[in-house]
Amino acid sequence: MRLRFYHANLLSESIRDDETPVFYVQEGEIWCDGGKITFRGPKSEASEILRTTTSPQFDEEIDCGGDLLMPGMKNMHTHSPMTFLRSYAEGLPLERWLNEAVFPMEALLDAESVEAFTKVAILEYLRNGTTTIFDMYHFEDSVAKACSEMGMRFLLCGNVNLYTGSLSDNESRMRRLNATYTSPMGGFRLGAHAEYTNDIAMLEMLASLAHEWKSPFYAHMSETIKEVEDCKARYGKSPVELFCDLGLFDHGGGIFHGVWLSDRDLTLLKEHGVGIISNPGSNGKLASGMAPYKRILDAGVKLGFGTDGPASNNALDMFREIYLAALYSKLSESDAIAVPDEAFLEGVLYGGTQIANLNIGDAADFILVGLRSPNMQPKENIVPQLIYSASGANVRMTVIDGKILYRDGVYKYVEDVERIYEDFDRHLKQIKSKRGTR
Repeated sequence: MRLRFYHANLLSESIRDDETPVFYVQEGEIWCDGGKITFRGPKSEASEILRTTTSPQFDEEIDCGGDLLMPGMKNMHTHSPMTFLRSYAEGLPLERWLNEAVFPMEALLDAESVEAFTKVAILEYLRNGTTTIFDMYHFEDSVAKACSEMGMRFLLCGNVNLYTGSLSDNESRMRRLNATYTSPMGGFRLGAHAEYTNDIAMLEMLASLAHEWKSPFYAHMSETIKEVEDCKARYGKSPVELFCDLGLFDHGGGIFHGVWLSDRDLTLLKEHGVGIISNPGSNGKLASGMAPYKRILDAGVKLGFGTDGPASNNALDMFREIYLAALYSKLSESDAIAVPDEAFLEGVLYGGTQIANLNIGDAADFILVGLRSPNMQPKENIVPQLIYSASGANVRMTVIDGKILYRDGVYKYVEDVERIYEDFDRHLKQIKSKRGTR
């Protein structure tokens, strides 16, 4: 499909001399052919092209009504199937939340239920303007199937741990996933759940794969102070130091959370080209802490964002994540201008995909944010409006790979939405019946 999106305000970016981003808005257009953007620029340039050359033939021309066209949100750490645990175990810290509530319920999952629960998450991603997800969960093929059927761009992250099989089982699974998911619409990255759910033998096996494939590596890390202190008690090192010493980050990668980090940790992350995918909603809800955004950026470490799973957040709205991150940066430093607003917008649009080693270039992934709503008035100062005022509810349209997947309350290229909800409810009832819960 050759599409033209016109009569829009276009969020654009330039780079200052100190390499910090500057976002601004101009009247402009986007054209795409299939999954690629063929033109993105100001109205004047588009008009000149249309006037002086043989007019491009479009299959559809969409009047954006003066609303904001911008790159899609990137949710670079999530556990999509955990929709079935949303609001299930409230008021628990991470360790008890995992061991007493989450792990016992997850043990009852199967491939079909994971697919059904993932589809509900994808409806939420599309509604809230998310165009790429980096997902870590069991039954990876079911997550991939749901994403592929519904048009979501995804990466799968290896979630190796002691509960997912023997050392040889985990190695075989990583090799299969690495060989199976190789396209821009559905990739794979090597990873482990965390230090505390693995042993040295498992981590050494993963380091061997990282070296063999020259692959970046990803894991939950430094999420709670207890996690860090327990790791030091076991190995005399922080989780960051341990993974660096084992060679897991020899080819870069990323850590999810990164709340409790020493200066030494940050230096090592910078030296190894490892970024941080922050999850402020989940970290706040589980009382894990506030990531040190100023120290992260001052250390030159790349920053991206994710929601974490819908069981610990409980939403999948990236606008809310950068809002919380911006507030936490001020509170943690007692400084209202500790971190420039642009850093958070840069992180959610581009930082996460750079950390995930995902180059989507001119892929036609973008969203239309409605400006004609009370919370977006006045229309000046768009960057702070996007961070402090907007929410996923302002998203009017989500385009992925040149396909309009959501527009003004209607999902396209999606099976019957009510059927998705019915399947979700059916599988949830089955799991609760097995567990003996209501």
